[in-house]
Amino acid sequence: MLRRLYVYTGNSRYLSAGLTFFILGTLFSFWVTRIPEVKVHLGLSEGALGIALFFTPMGAIISMLISGRLIHAVGEGRTTVYALLFFCLAVVLPILAIDFISLCMGLFVLGLGMGWLDIAMNAVVNTIEKTEKVSIMSTTHGFYSLGGIAGGSVGGVLAGLGVDPVIHFIISGLLIFAVTFLFIGRQIGHIRDDSNGESAPLFALPRPSMVGLAMIAFCIMIGEGAVADWSTVYLDEFLGSGATLAGFGYAAFSLTMTLGRFNGDHYIQQYGRARVILFGAVIAILGILLLLTTAVNWAIAGFAMVGLGYSCIIPVLFSSASRVVGVNPAYGLASVASAGYFGFLIGPVIIGLIAEVYGLNNGFVLLLVLTIIAFFWARRSF
Repeated sequence: MLRRLYVYTGNSRYLSAGLTFFILGTLFSFWVTRIPEVKVHLGLSEGALGIALFFTPMGAIISMLISGRLIHAVGEGRTTVYALLFFCLAVVLPILAIDFISLCMGLFVLGLGMGWLDIAMNAVVNTIEKTEKVSIMSTTHGFYSLGGIAGGSVGGVLAGLGVDPVIHFIISGLLIFAVTFLFIGRQIGHIRDDSNGESAPLFALPRPSMVGLAMIAFCIMIGEGAVADWSTVYLDEFLGSGATLAGFGYAAFSLTMTLGRFNGDHYIQQYGRARVILFGAVIAILGILLLLTTAVNWAIAGFAMVGLGYSCIIPVLFSSASRVVGVNPAYGLASVASAGYFGFLIGPVIIGLIAEVYGLNNGFVLLLVLTIIAFFWARRSF
């Protein structure tokens, strides 16, 4: 893995793409660490906060639905640079909220920036893979996971030290602006795939040939969203782990997700896309079975296995979506990403409703069923 990372970081274009993913993961994690502070500052209940947080993925989905046309207009590279600068500004808005309405508006704009940047930067990686005949998508996604770990750790420390969030985000934004202009923009700003043909339609709904990829993304990202939102609650309240161990489930999930993605391109080249998805789904299924036990240690190990199993599936789907014959690459990527984010949006809500009536463990049973469905869709689609 270290040798592959050395080769990856030694290429300025690859490194610039990876830094873009890292920045997105870091900045979003910075915001996550400040959510409790914003909740207290605005005097929000859990229900009101949940409604407000709903606006982020809503904005992301809307942005993704129109991103294909934007990319076609100015190119993948320039769109990524514009989207990154926009996201640096947008991430500050929730921190500046003065009431519930302004928080919802800020989170919606934040979601617009996330969706725009997500599609644009994945389109850049797809173009690099196609023009240079390389496989770097999984490694690049690993930088997003690494950014999440870094942002969560640093952001948590700064929040614990009482650093003003506005100062925190302004300094971060200025640093990223400088990195974008001095390095990222110069390395990938010119990237454009002129073989895409006509621009993608305004709404990137999956075509029949892409339903399988979209369904797999939908099922898997429901799982990713559910683990992010519910793993801590599951360990603490359902298994009685206590506050000290409660965060270890998501930490284990994030760690194995990062390691899996950094090794993913090697696995894809060695075993092929279909086997990577199928093996990943099997590992995730076994992990979910482990976390459904009543033992805290086994549950944490289960979350680690789920992270490893899920790690390469979304990168493979994104890369495959841009290669479907007869489908505009930007359109294909946007349609699969939109289906995935829709799952990420409604998944935690569905898990919460099931937990309310039947218990949180049965909510995770739904993840088991969806991962099994993803496995069989993968067998049919690849």
